[in-house]
Amino acid sequence: MKARKELTATGTELRKVTSERNALRIRLAQAENSMRELASASRAEAQLRAEFVDAHAASSAALRARISELEVALAAASRPPKPEEQVSLRQIRGIGPAFERGLLGLGISTVSQIAALGADEIERIAPLIKARADRILRDDWVGQAKRLLGE
Repeated sequence: MKARKELTATGTELRKVTSERNALRIRLAQAENSMRELASASRAEAQLRAEFVDAHAASSAALRARISELEVALAAASRPPKPEEQVSLRQIRGIGPAFERGLLGLGISTVSQIAALGADEIERIAPLIKARADRILRDDWVGQAKRLLGE
């Protein structure tokens, strides 16, 4: 009878140990799953960081290039005019005070800029200064500008 009690007690202990072992196996499996998820999340984070660094480097380079362009444009705009650029736009027959104001408003402030105008540009700017393109062509603003510059 004593052996049966011991056997029953041992069986009960064995079931407890087995149950505990199974619980530990489940916890181990959960921990391994969590570890895999963390490793995957870590790889994803590293990839996102690398993509961000690449995107940041590209956008920074583009911004630096744009800043350089703007600095060059600013330097060109703030330089003193060349002697041939000091010729008033109104020395061109057909450009009066109103057209001069309109041209200046478009950033056309020198005779050399007028001399460089093409037919397409004349078509584009004529309505902006409230002039007709055929009048600009007929008055030969480009030719007059070239003659003033001695070209």
